[in-house]
Amino acid sequence: MSSMPASATHPLFEAFLRHLSSERRYSDHTTAAYANDLHRFADFWQQRHRTPLTGQTLSVVRPADLRAFLAREHQEGKSKATLQRRIASLRSWFRFLERNGTIVDNPAATIPTPKSAIRLPRAPSEEETARLLDSPLPAEIIAQGRALPTWAILRDRAILELLYGSGLRVGEICALNRQEIDLVNQEVRVHGKGGKERITPLTRPSILAVTRYLAARDQAMPHAPHPRDPLFIGVNETGGDRRLNPRQIQRLLQGLRRQLGLPEKITPHALRHAFATHLLQAGADLRSIQELLGHAALSTTQRYAHLDVQALSRIYDVSHPHARHHPP
Repeated sequence: MSSMPASATHPLFEAFLRHLSSERRYSDHTTAAYANDLHRFADFWQQRHRTPLTGQTLSVVRPADLRAFLAREHQEGKSKATLQRRIASLRSWFRFLERNGTIVDNPAATIPTPKSAIRLPRAPSEEETARLLDSPLPAEIIAQGRALPTWAILRDRAILELLYGSGLRVGEICALNRQEIDLVNQEVRVHGKGGKERITPLTRPSILAVTRYLAARDQAMPHAPHPRDPLFIGVNETGGDRRLNPRQIQRLLQGLRRQLGLPEKITPHALRHAFATHLLQAGADLRSIQELLGHAALSTTQRYAHLDVQALSRIYDVSHPHARHHPP
């Protein structure tokens, strides 16, 4: 089935997508995904009814049309996660239309969401994390064969420490400006998803790594630093200071994995998983971890920060009075 590209703006979706972007502050990536979902439905409707989806035909959309659309998507091999997002997109759109009086009845209100198995994040163990953070960084990190300057190697060390020590998302690290990291008060101001801001503490290794990086960078750069300068910059041919992007951090981890023989599961986001999981294993409560991660819902934190089955069994064995191995 062909689909209308997200860039081809459908007049029925314009106001809704502006609402997602400006009022609900969805990222460009999420807004584009919603647009694609709605375009696919509009394409399906036109094929099913041989007439375009317009303001006039919206009133005759029925739950059966949505179920048929989802059935077609399932037949085409779409994953449960994709089907769930398709449903979320349609529900949000029809709710928006209902609130502004465009439609009276919401055909998506009774559509059930397919259940999917909870996938527990594969967080690196403490031993794997320590091996990664304690290893010497290579003098050359897959950067078109060019040796990195000292400040860039120190930059990579600082990034690794922030990924694990503060549990930051890779996009959050790339978005940091110099003024948002406070080495004196040992905290960093993070702008997370949906424009939400949080203050996250810095570990001692993070403070040391960032201090060394900035000192080396300032010594190498000809201009005086500005508070709104990007905290982490990339290396380019002219020696400029373009903001680092997530793909560069992913390549850093790829190079380190190969060098150390570590499993592919150790990604930038896996270090965030490790941050949460290791805190929980050490006794931190979920609410505190939720605040540190910047999660809106506690259920999200529960998926990120889980104790593995063996750890749960050990706690049960030493804590529950009726456990088989509980000491008398």
